[in-house]
Amino acid sequence: MRITPPQEGKTAGTGPISTSASYVDPRDLGPNSPVRDLARAYLQELRDKGRSETTLPRYERFLVEFLDFIGRDGANPRIKDLDLRILKAYGSHLTRRRLLAGRDVGKRPISAASKNMHLIALRGLLKFGVLLDLPVPGPEKVELGKAPDPSPDARHLDQQKLERLMESFDTATDDCLRNRALLEFLAATGCRVSELVALDRAKIELDPHAVKGKDGVRIADEVTVFGKGSRYRRVFLRMRAREWLERYLRSRKDKDPALFITRRKKEGGSYRMSVKMAQTIVAEAAKRAGLAESVSPHWLRHAAITAWATQMNVPAAQRLAGHRNVATTSRYLGSTDAELKELYKKRFG
Repeated sequence: MRITPPQEGKTAGTGPISTSASYVDPRDLGPNSPVRDLARAYLQELRDKGRSETTLPRYERFLVEFLDFIGRDGANPRIKDLDLRILKAYGSHLTRRRLLAGRDVGKRPISAASKNMHLIALRGLLKFGVLLDLPVPGPEKVELGKAPDPSPDARHLDQQKLERLMESFDTATDDCLRNRALLEFLAATGCRVSELVALDRAKIELDPHAVKGKDGVRIADEVTVFGKGSRYRRVFLRMRAREWLERYLRSRKDKDPALFITRRKKEGGSYRMSVKMAQTIVAEAAKRAGLAESVSPHWLRHAAITAWATQMNVPAAQRLAGHRNVATTSRYLGSTDAELKELYKKRFG
């Protein structure tokens, strides 16, 4: 691969390629345009098509990693520089790239599924380039790896482990009260962590002047969330989750609209909790509970969907989870070997 040298006095751009930056007119793109401009125009296209505000940052992050890879040593790659060799080299780089966050940061490579997510974003970029009649490799040239089927024990939290997670908080402190309410909400609703942090307290907190319900809890028993695929769905809260949320909200003295907040102010003045912070809260709770697994918020979603499917039915679990098809829901329904053995013994002796 031959990379076009940077213009005198300029180096390859690094950092974010967000659509909040200057607009790139697709008509101005040509073989000599920087690959970064193509990526920015592609993100603009995704936003114009209505892709969610949670999807765009993820695609941006994947594309920035690709741009950083091809722009090493001050190179300023142009669209015409993209060829099959650079695609192969990038795939090899991802295979060897170590985790950048989480409990196992730097200790092991990213998973095959994570690698494929990076490559799918790259495929989308190349497809966009082909649509614009630019000299880029076809998206089919980016070959995805075979991701192994997950272990039946993966992301499995039985009721005992779930209770250990909940009991790991010393709720005498405001932060731990918030954290307990957060886990109770996730376990009750099966929400994705991105859906959780996007919620406003007005969605669930009843007006203090409203007539109390029969149970006396001023927390709504249902809430509408905006989820994956830019779709709305309704989720429900059991009594225990509502009680913890009420205790948490009663302890707050602020007027921030976000349901879950931190002590750090974000751009725009809000203290809304980030996805990363929510992930950290769950991971640290798992450590205190003595769980060997690297637990994430998605484990609680997994536990909720499994409970719905076994105690209600799979179609009901599909609707509550917000899945487009039942096959996606079915992937959550693996049982552990111990549970399988117990069922076998019960049925066949």
